[in-house]
Amino acid sequence: MSRGEMIEEVSELAEALFEIIEEEDDGSNDVRRAVIEALAHQNLFNIEMVSALNALAAGGNASAEIDSLVLNMKSVHKSLVEAISAWSDEATQ
Repeated sequence: MSRGEMIEEVSELAEALFEIIEEEDDGSNDVRRAVIEALAHQNLFNIEMVSALNALAAGGNASAEIDSLVLNMKSVHKSLVEAISAWSDEATQ
């Protein structure tokens, strides 16, 4: 399996995690869900980083990968803020 194929396969599996998170969420623990989503977004961020580095290593233009990396970076930040907010709300109850 080539590096690019492996990156694509892991990317598809990472996206499938979000479906599992949706299916398994019973709404009873906001902190748990927020942390799991933050980790899932961080996983996507890591995959995009590897994808961009792979494109650069191959001598290609990594602009699309870097744009996706920036979007995933924003998602990671948003998820972390939600996790911290949920944790703070739970601590004050």
